[in-house]
Amino acid sequence: MSRIIMLVPLNNSVSLTTISLSLLYFFNKKKSNNYFEYYSYFSLIKSENTNCIRKIFSKKINILDKVNFSKKNFNSYKYSSLIDLMIKECSNRKKKNELILIKGINKKEHYDSDQINFDIAQNIGAEVILVENLKEYSLKYFKKKEEKINFFLQQKKYKNFLGVIFNKINSPFIEMKYNFIDKLTILKNIKKNICINEIKKDLVFKTSFPVIAFIPWNKDLVQLSVMNIFKFLNANLVNTTKIKNSFIKNIAIFDEDVSVISKKNYTNTLVLVSLSRMEIFFNTLYLLLKPKKIGAILLTGILKLTPNLIKLLKFLIDQGTPILTFKKNTIETLSQLQKFNFNINIQNKVSIRKSLEYISGFFNKNDLISLQKKKSYFYKKTYSPKEFCYRLKTLSKRKSKRIILPESYEVRILKAASMCCHLGIAECILLGDPKKIYNIANESGIFLNKNIEIINPLLIRDKYLSRLLDIRRNKKIDEVFAKKQLKDNVVLATLILESGEVDGLVSGAVNTTANTIRPALQIIKTNSIYSLVSSIFFMLLPNEVLIYGDCAINIEPNAEELAEIAIQSADSAKIFGIEPRIAMLSYSTGYSGTGWQVEKVRNATSIVKRKRPDLIIDGPIQYDAAISKEIAKLKMPYSSILGLANIFIFPDLNSGNITYKAVQRSTDLICIGPMLQGLKKPVNDLSRGASVEDIIYTIALTSIQSL
Repeated sequence: MSRIIMLVPLNNSVSLTTISLSLLYFFNKKKSNNYFEYYSYFSLIKSENTNCIRKIFSKKINILDKVNFSKKNFNSYKYSSLIDLMIKECSNRKKKNELILIKGINKKEHYDSDQINFDIAQNIGAEVILVENLKEYSLKYFKKKEEKINFFLQQKKYKNFLGVIFNKINSPFIEMKYNFIDKLTILKNIKKNICINEIKKDLVFKTSFPVIAFIPWNKDLVQLSVMNIFKFLNANLVNTTKIKNSFIKNIAIFDEDVSVISKKNYTNTLVLVSLSRMEIFFNTLYLLLKPKKIGAILLTGILKLTPNLIKLLKFLIDQGTPILTFKKNTIETLSQLQKFNFNINIQNKVSIRKSLEYISGFFNKNDLISLQKKKSYFYKKTYSPKEFCYRLKTLSKRKSKRIILPESYEVRILKAASMCCHLGIAECILLGDPKKIYNIANESGIFLNKNIEIINPLLIRDKYLSRLLDIRRNKKIDEVFAKKQLKDNVVLATLILESGEVDGLVSGAVNTTANTIRPALQIIKTNSIYSLVSSIFFMLLPNEVLIYGDCAINIEPNAEELAEIAIQSADSAKIFGIEPRIAMLSYSTGYSGTGWQVEKVRNATSIVKRKRPDLIIDGPIQYDAAISKEIAKLKMPYSSILGLANIFIFPDLNSGNITYKAVQRSTDLICIGPMLQGLKKPVNDLSRGASVEDIIYTIALTSIQSL
């Protein structure tokens, strides 16, 4: 079973890369316990750490570096394309037993990072872990963080929220401001390796969200690379012998007071020495500072190399200590160092593994594995609009079906056919005069691939005359009437479908719903396992896809018919990977109201439960109780759907049609349908106001419906 986990930072200073890699390290280390076999790592901003990550995890990890949500790529067109790419990449990597880990972005990387992280998580169905720091180890400070997180979760209602990781507890680097002027080292001596259980015991809190891990800051893990400081300052290198492997733990200003110097420990320290204090520094170097233990020396205020300076530098070079020179004075250098990122952790394999081992030790399988299991009872698999549309395209590509389009003189139909051919969604068959079709396409700038088949109805109508007479013999239609009917391209296309030459039919961009459905009912007819034909709409809400039925066909279904509509809708949902949770809608919830309409819905619900005990269904129920956990707890606390319905069965066409149009137009959402269900072969109707995109998705779902 694949799993997508996304780490979302609530702060710029949470060491997100280290947390991400530690999580991978944790799962990889637990491989023997049947966690995951494969791993993928996505960073939403291109990182220089990619090569280092590959070295650490070798061939066990796939790294996606095609996606880059940097500021320059953030506009409506590129942004939408990047999210589509994320959906595609995640879908392609959903192998058996794979972990896909996504590292989110912070406000420093993009001003709208919260929205980007939210959009991606919702569209790919990721389980979200928030990552926050904890500057002060106290209940008061924690409560402030808890308030902030609760407010954030109210604003961004993540559908799969796992919990929070608190990192860098008591870190001196959270605000990245260091008091160099008072000559304090950058690393404070604090209690390290604070046990997670001690923290929980000391804070004694009950949070409204799960806390996955508390990770104390550890002084021993900080290693500042001399090379990184050199590059950051754009300083001059004097001695390069050891700089690549040189790391420091402190930064200190050299003090000329010998009594002070003797009390200080300069081991693994970057010592800043100004030009005015150099002689004192060199005179005391051998006696007190033990140069071989000094991490590096940064000489400040050096504008040019004098003979005396060269002589002194040669002395330092002989000691093998890395030397940097910088033209700015000490105060200016310190001011510039305030902006340096002391949280750079990607240095070498040894230090990285040490960090990953430390941090991963604060994770445990109950926090990361069992959380999802605890949620599973009421967990519903949902699709975002983009994810669902991508799924439609993917499933239809696998089917590769032939779909006939009888309204071939309509520009929208030709554009949709061209796109479907280009994307491989379906093989579209156009019914019409080829010359006229090509003229319309050329005038509209539409390219019709040679693989798009065009059938001239004038050449084939007579071929289907006898079949139409045979099918309609009970209605005693004569040859004259049959020939007249065959002049209707929808009727002819329906006969072509009935003959098995194509797999599905899409119409309605020009014709009415009745003109599309009537031939299907007369010629294709109802599937033997059903007694009626009904319809559903896929309502693509911002964060999930809901199914409404029946909003187009049956005017006043009785209890048995309503039950069948529910069963058909559930079976259709499964075809598209939606786990059905059915709400039989009414103006009353449970036994709160009476009336024949309520009783009809109650009886229909009982029929479904008897015929299909495998389905999760409840009714009669009001819409608010069907879709809201909070309201469900008040109105129907023992409901099997508990506010998590995704299929809504309306009691009649009047209420269903009004509701779907009201929701669609008021929220300006994409609405795919009506999709007909219950026919022997798939025929689907378009709205006459359908966009090219609507037509493409209808062609896709028709292809998926076909056997």
